[in-house]
Amino acid sequence: MWSVIGSTIILLLACYGVYYLVQDLLRFFRSEPGPPVSMLVVIRDRALDLEYLIRRMEDWRKRQWVELEIVVVDDGSTDDTGKILRYLQQKYSYRLLTLAKGPRDGEHDEALQTGLLHCHNALVWLVDLRMLPQGLLAEKVFRVFFCQGWR
Repeated sequence: MWSVIGSTIILLLACYGVYYLVQDLLRFFRSEPGPPVSMLVVIRDRALDLEYLIRRMEDWRKRQWVELEIVVVDDGSTDDTGKILRYLQQKYSYRLLTLAKGPRDGEHDEALQTGLLHCHNALVWLVDLRMLPQGLLAEKVFRVFFCQGWR
């Protein structure tokens, strides 16, 4: 009788262990979505590589498991950046903010502050393309990041 009870207990413990082993394996393969993230892109005079960037961001957003909101701020561009952004907004989903004035002197960055006020998520990824030299195409800068994805 004790051998039957002992065998039953061992069988129950084995089933219990197999159950938790399967749960751990399923948790390893099943990824839960991360917290929502806002991507704030501040642009000025980037007509040459703007379409590439917006298409890549939209494509990247579709393939990621994190909920990504894209906010684009045009900081008073003097080239065709504003027209291109409005045209691309008809095709792709992003929030566009346009500031009338160009670069300003002073301590406060109005484009950055305006963009942060329009981001709805607590986590904000800032991409300030105004800091890149005009000769350096953003494609070269972002190629590595977009290939790696959000990790």
